Amino acid sequence: DGIWKALKECGLPVHSFLADQGGRCIPEHYHEPYGPNDLHRMFSVTKSFCSLAIGSLLADGKLSLEDHIVDYFPEYCLETIHPWLQEMTIRQMLSMETCYASTTYKVNMQSNWVESFFTTQPDHRSGQIFQYDTSSSHTLAALVKKLTGKGVLDYLREKFLDEIGFSKEAYIVKDPFGSEMGGSGLMAYPSDILKVGRYCLDTIQKGEGVFADYLRQAVSFQVPTVHSGQTIDEQQGYGYQFWQIRRGFSMYGMGGQYMLAYPQLDLVVVVTADTQNFKGGYQRILDLIFALILLALTSP
Repeated sequence: DGIWKALKECGLPVHSFLADQGGRCIPEHYHEPYGPNDLHRMFSVTKSFCSLAIGSLLADGKLSLEDHIVDYFPEYCLETIHPWLQEMTIRQMLSMETCYASTTYKVNMQSNWVESFFTTQPDHRSGQIFQYDTSSSHTLAALVKKLTGKGVLDYLREKFLDEIGFSKEAYIVKDPFGSEMGGSGLMAYPSDILKVGRYCLDTIQKGEGVFADYLRQAVSFQVPTVHSGQTIDEQQGYGYQFWQIRRGFSMYGMGGQYMLAYPQLDLVVVVTADTQNFKGGYQRILDLIFALILLALTSP
């Protein structure tokens, strides 16, 4: 309640606050007109769902993180493939170390978005630097569909989403060419994100097997972001489509959509908001939550 009161009084359009500690849900809070039964655009939280799907494919033996993405999409590749693109691995896509400096489909949004990932001129060698690239996640979603015949959520429903009570109403918006927007298209209830956050935390703490091992890597530091992140938390590093934050890890979406996990407290926090027109809004939300988290961590 203390965090919700602080969020309401911070002057930002915060839509919801949910938390779960040790599997026990703390009372939810919503700011009208938003409520528990309103689907919310989660933007780049979608990327983390793509990561979970890739981890499941890895556990199913359908791919390796060292596979080259061009091998899965020969229909989109030019006759002569640039070597920086040719050597790009799925692991590098997960950690945002592609050969591109920006999202490829934004160059010409009238052409096939997935195809653009294979026909855009590379900017640098893959695996060299962190460069946030939504088209990478978009292509990973297309890979899930290609290998399973199912969209990201439908595939994950088989794996664990149905088991944890993830809503049937959630879906991923498609691009103009019929591919799921794996970088930004998730429409879901805030409670859905809380359930997935709890599942992730339980899996990294207690899980066994290939998927659990993958998820531990995914939420861990893989690449530095100190010169790239907009907030202090985003500068803590990046995993596999998960952000590092102070004392934990996060799913993060534009406008202030957050799943914040704090393993030391066995705590998952979900916030939805719309701070796009508020300079420094992301940092204010994260600072308010972190101040209370740090207080809990340092209390005797």
